[in-house]
Amino acid sequence: MGWILFVVVLLFILPTYNLVETYMNIKQQEKEVLSFQKDYDKLSDQTKERKDLAKKLKDDTFAEKYARAKYYYSREGESIYPVPSLLP
Repeated sequence: MGWILFVVVLLFILPTYNLVETYMNIKQQEKEVLSFQKDYDKLSDQTKERKDLAKKLKDDTFAEKYARAKYYYSREGESIYPVPSLLP
């Protein structure tokens, strides 16, 4: 009787252990998927912003204003006084 009970308990414990382990793996993978989705969203936003900036930089007047504001380029005889709140 004792051996039969021991075998029956083992028959229920092993599948339960495997089920719990599989469940934990699935939850870990779901966390990774969410993390990758957030990274993807952030990178796609950055890509969109950079494409928009590249499109704007094709305009000569915008490119000149951007270079003057961001990199402090100046014309001959011109003084630059940077104002951080006005930077693009």
